[in-house]
Amino acid sequence: MLQDEYIKKIQKLSANYYQDNAFQTYLQTHKEICAIMENLNLDPAAGTLKPLYCPVKHGDFRDPVNMLRSLILMALLKIKGITQWVRDTRTHALLAILTGFSPDDTPGIGTYYDFLKRVYNGTYQRPCKHINKKSDALAGLHKRNIKKESEDKKNSFSPYNTQSKKLAEKLLAEADSPRPCDYLKILDDLLLQLGLIPTIKQGMLSETEQITISGDGSILVTNASGAGKPACSCREEGNYKCECPRYYCSPTAKWCYNHHTGSFEFGDRYYHIVVTQNGHDFPLHVSMPGGNESDYTLSLNAVDRLLKGLKENGINMSFKYFAGDGHHDSQAHYTYLMEKHIVPVIPLSENTKKTFTHLENVTIDDEGTPLCPGGLKMRYHGFNKKKQAHTYCCPVKRDTHRDGKSLYVTHIDECPRKADCRPGTKMAPVIYLKLDSDPRLFPPLSRDSKKFKELYKERSASERVNSVIDSYDLDRACKNAVYGLIRLTIIDIAIHARIRYAELFNDSS
Repeated sequence: MLQDEYIKKIQKLSANYYQDNAFQTYLQTHKEICAIMENLNLDPAAGTLKPLYCPVKHGDFRDPVNMLRSLILMALLKIKGITQWVRDTRTHALLAILTGFSPDDTPGIGTYYDFLKRVYNGTYQRPCKHINKKSDALAGLHKRNIKKESEDKKNSFSPYNTQSKKLAEKLLAEADSPRPCDYLKILDDLLLQLGLIPTIKQGMLSETEQITISGDGSILVTNASGAGKPACSCREEGNYKCECPRYYCSPTAKWCYNHHTGSFEFGDRYYHIVVTQNGHDFPLHVSMPGGNESDYTLSLNAVDRLLKGLKENGINMSFKYFAGDGHHDSQAHYTYLMEKHIVPVIPLSENTKKTFTHLENVTIDDEGTPLCPGGLKMRYHGFNKKKQAHTYCCPVKRDTHRDGKSLYVTHIDECPRKADCRPGTKMAPVIYLKLDSDPRLFPPLSRDSKKFKELYKERSASERVNSVIDSYDLDRACKNAVYGLIRLTIIDIAIHARIRYAELFNDSS
């Protein structure tokens, strides 16, 4: 249903309930939600969702745009489960009207899950006994040996740097290849078309080259049991601690360590890319391949998909900086990001600090800063464009102003050697650290610079969005990563809609 038709329909249906006191009370309570839904234009979604349905049997299925609208409204109201949502839409006429359906003809539980399956299956294919739908693999129980899966991964383990290096090389080699036509593309496009593009048009995001994006991963706890069900008869023989495979509702969930809580959670890791402008945090991309994948590879895939999605949707937005925590500190990230003309703002991880302490007869501290002959951290002087290198100077020789003039003064008392290593010079000893020597240890933007510290603070934007996601109480709402990612994407669209409404309300007031 197009937006103009939707507005007319909700006005017509609401007119039938204006004399109902319960309806009026509920309407007053949810005035903000009503305004958000009326200003949420889902017309662009029609072209994305239409190919998911049979092109002939138009009257045999619910309007997909209304189905998406209903799930967005469900997210705005922070309703956790579809069962509860079906009950609410059949109890409160206003909710049914806002979804675009008549109060006496709202979708059932199976209809919503059919919509989720259609999104996952992708473009409609005629039924054939030789073709198995992807959604069929999500149903039922899955025989897994999670302990053996973890051991196999450990035995085949290679350093994250090696894994991310191979991935970066693959992504760069396929830079001109379009995104696969799968459900991930559908979700990416929906977030860009319904979230990002309207936000840009409203003037809340600028398409400049100075945009800083940040990324961070989190865990979506699954509704499936982490204990599983026995698939063997060992219990009958008195063995209650066997290592046989078990049945699980989730095909991908793993026991993931949560660094924030210090505990293990049974679920799937997801990854958010966020931009902060005008005091708001806008989610640009979310991905969740399923399982316990690390931020080292999640981040590279996410940035690559975002860049391709922007290009394919005609969004002229480029990024100047990428801010990420130590879990992004790999050589591959610097190689990939610099190839995309994005400056990495990433601190050294603890492992890197232990590894990189010396380079070309220059002693380096655990933050990547060179030390002077006396052992003091050298003073960062700036970036030399001609030499394409960072410049570090003597820490006890500093520029000062005396009698209205600028001059360098040597503070001998601060030097461990109590002597000037290079007398007669203003700043020497001077060290130039070239970018091509090791962009990971000596990045384009020095970690000692004020600019780096300011930009690194923007990394918290992705953490804040993940915290907002927690407020939607999505944990334990989905039994598989596919449905979880669809719900996460819808929540991101709802976040954009809330922010746009808040700005419109502030402007009008």
